[in-house]
Amino acid sequence: MTDALTRKHFSIETRGVTAPPGTSKARIERAALTLFVEKSIEGVSTKSISELADVSEGLLYRHFKSKGDLSRILMKTIHDRLTDLVRGAMDQPLAGAVSDIVRRYTALADEDWPLFAYHLLYMHRFPSLSEDGPLRAAADLVRFNQGAGRLRSGIAPELLASMALGVVMQTAHTKLLGYDIGPLTHYADGFERGVMAVLEDA
Repeated sequence: MTDALTRKHFSIETRGVTAPPGTSKARIERAALTLFVEKSIEGVSTKSISELADVSEGLLYRHFKSKGDLSRILMKTIHDRLTDLVRGAMDQPLAGAVSDIVRRYTALADEDWPLFAYHLLYMHRFPSLSEDGPLRAAADLVRFNQGAGRLRSGIAPELLASMALGVVMQTAHTKLLGYDIGPLTHYADGFERGVMAVLEDA
């Protein structure tokens, strides 16, 4: 994407990630997110982020210690949202939990694709976050249902959880590669059936 197109897109996107919409901090977060997804974390400078956000580089450093700090805060925010989304479904019956997780995951992806894409692209750069993330939460859900006899035991919960999450996440990766598959929420019913098939038939 050209700089002109980036700026045109950014001019109508004023949401922050942790900051209130329209604030200088929100503009910095959104500019960083846009550039990290388009060009990579390494390929972006704090100067280019501040220029796109239309703030001084000094103001960026008043909000964030470094580019690394900014990139980690963005990741932790989306990572925590996805984790809370899974853990919030723990008290439901299995089918209801799967439906809720699928629909909330796809809604989050469609509502803020750049943020979701950032998670897809760079989660591997923040391994410490995986100690308590969506996969761990999903594995706990699987483990609970295995213990209750609703799912077959003998398969590692982490493996089964990763297979189930992959139904949605692999499709999201396909969209990230540029395939025009439209909003993920359009496929929520199919995702739900696919996840249940993985969990019950694996």
